[in-house]
Amino acid sequence: MDEFAKLSLLLESKLSERGILNVDGLLMSASLPPDIEEKLDGLIDNIAELEGLIRIAHAARQGETLSPPVAGAVRVMIEEICDALFEPEELRNLSRLH
Repeated sequence: MDEFAKLSLLLESKLSERGILNVDGLLMSASLPPDIEEKLDGLIDNIAELEGLIRIAHAARQGETLSPPVAGAVRVMIEEICDALFEPEELRNLSRLH
């Protein structure tokens, strides 16, 4: 599994644990909890944008082909969101997983 897939799964897991994302990958609320909203300030303009990124990342993991510009943009956004939400140690541990 590549780094992008790991990061997107980690993000989905974190959002699910917080009750933000349901099992179908849909956001459960029209707004994010204040602590997450604060961490994502400047990265995500609205919750629909986050849901779109999650859906695209999920589709890519399922083997759907993304255009190179879309794939690159989603990869960068997922990396930036994970950098904002996770402690460096959590991300280092992820890179050690196979």
